[in-house]
Amino acid sequence: MTAPLTLIRGASVYAPQPMGKQDVLIGGGKILALGEDLSFHGAAPLVDIIDAAGLLMFPGLIDQHVHMAGGGGEGGFHYRTPEISLSHITTAGVTTLVGVLGTDGITRSTRELLAKANGLDVEGVTTYIYSGAYQVPTRTITGMPRSDIVLIDKVIGIGEIAISDSRSSHPSEHDIAELASEARVGGLLAGKAGVLHLHVGDDDSRLHILFEVLQKTDLPKSVFTPTHLNRNPDLLKEAIRYGREGGFVDITSGIRPDDHDHISIKPSRAIRQLLDSGVRPELITMSSDSNGSSPIFDAQGKLVAMGIGSIATLWEETRDAMVEEDIPVETAVQIVTRNVARVLKLRHKGAISPRMDADFFLTDQQYRIQHVFSKGRQMVKDTEPIVFGTFEHVADIPGAPGAKAESGAVDSARGRAQLSPGPDHPDEPPHPDNNPQPSRRDYCC
Repeated sequence: MTAPLTLIRGASVYAPQPMGKQDVLIGGGKILALGEDLSFHGAAPLVDIIDAAGLLMFPGLIDQHVHMAGGGGEGGFHYRTPEISLSHITTAGVTTLVGVLGTDGITRSTRELLAKANGLDVEGVTTYIYSGAYQVPTRTITGMPRSDIVLIDKVIGIGEIAISDSRSSHPSEHDIAELASEARVGGLLAGKAGVLHLHVGDDDSRLHILFEVLQKTDLPKSVFTPTHLNRNPDLLKEAIRYGREGGFVDITSGIRPDDHDHISIKPSRAIRQLLDSGVRPELITMSSDSNGSSPIFDAQGKLVAMGIGSIATLWEETRDAMVEEDIPVETAVQIVTRNVARVLKLRHKGAISPRMDADFFLTDQQYRIQHVFSKGRQMVKDTEPIVFGTFEHVADIPGAPGAKAESGAVDSARGRAQLSPGPDHPDEPPHPDNNPQPSRRDYCC
């Protein structure tokens, strides 16, 4: 029997501000109490107790740019990147994520993205999405970005709209201003963030269109969340200017120098430069671009290599910001937790405090992730995932490698995979003794 309460004892808590050693009581998906040496009076309830002495506790990471339903296709259909799996998310310390489409708004759809977000939410993490793709006019569900935000709970903004990129629709200032207005009014009507999430490419125009829109309209800077700002030194310089003028700047943890990329700035180093240049810490965020394609083109525009983003880079670069760039722990952590929650108006996320969602993870003294909790449920234990997505174990699917002993062999059990409801499933089937009718399988889909 699962205990209704969990007490985590003796962790050094960063909420993200340092709070020293604390006990944390969670139940019903929420943080119920936080304090030194918590104890119960009277009849003790059923409680799981976890000894966290020597461990550090941080709020669950919030990743505002994830191709959760896959992305890409630059190079052909076989370059379409795969959907993200639950255990990839949780082992990276991420408990809340926002889905994007990206380049491919043709074979990928906002409806598909919404379905994936709903599935991940059922499996155990918190999800949201942006309405749209690179293109303008952009992709929607209801026909208007504004009504997507108002009518669909998981839609919190518009994006990722591409600017300064050869793969964009080369939107005009009017296009960007109109989309930003759609996002803002939709957010006001629904009580949501209503942001316009902008993919910024390698073109020399960089953030020019954003500066122009802000100069010519009365739109607040808080509507815009430009990302990929560490892709080259000149773009980062404009990001510094934009941040110093009060705009949000989002660094991409998956953009890092490698054999094919000699111009990007390592994300942890980019954060250091932003801070040293006078950008206020609360204006800086970081996201992963996980599961997005990362095409490498030569000078003639020919595809020479294809990479794929990893959600694990989000904590890797946060750790490097603390260890290699000597950024205070609470400052580095707020960039991927509280700051993102503030930008996206996720009022119950991004901090360890009573009444907040019980999203957090514990690391050792070297910042290696040991345990992860999402919505109060333990997802990772002793570095290993203990909760998996519905179809993560491919060998369980008939026809998959390892699912049969020999190709061509007769297997009476082979057929469509059958999943039984879990112990927490609200629609547990009735006991066979109470169901005289024979079961049947409806073949479809």
